[in-house]
Amino acid sequence: MSGPAIWSEAEARLLNALLDEIVPASADGRVPAAGALGVAEHLASSAEDDPALAALFREGLAHAARLAEERGAAFEALDAAKRIGVLEALEREAPEVFTALLRHTYMGYYSRADVRPHFGLSDRPTQPEGYELPEDDPDELADMLAPVRARSRCYRPT
Repeated sequence: MSGPAIWSEAEARLLNALLDEIVPASADGRVPAAGALGVAEHLASSAEDDPALAALFREGLAHAARLAEERGAAFEALDAAKRIGVLEALEREAPEVFTALLRHTYMGYYSRADVRPHFGLSDRPTQPEGYELPEDDPDELADMLAPVRARSRCYRPT
């Protein structure tokens, strides 16, 4: 599977395999895994907009590749337990990389209109059309604002 132009072929294969472990397919196969769904494109888009993030992702891919090789094969060729071991080691050894990878994977996966219905959500865009929100309860708002209104003025009038 090729990936967005920002990744080399090897990086794209590794990234898609990592994404499939972070958000695997459901046991019945009805809910697709993140890599198979093309979430790497979301990560590439985010990385193209942020050079520091791009560098962080590349660092993470290189680190994950090294961790896999230490376990005897390319990540994609490892068994499930070893792939999980690579992700756990990446989380321990490069927490900033792992956190960014996890965050952007979740954002890319769960914002997709074709994924949300599997979790009981609408396929409408999250924003700007968004979900209908209940109107604020005026009494609840008054209760929340009461401490602020009770304070003395904390700014200078102009």
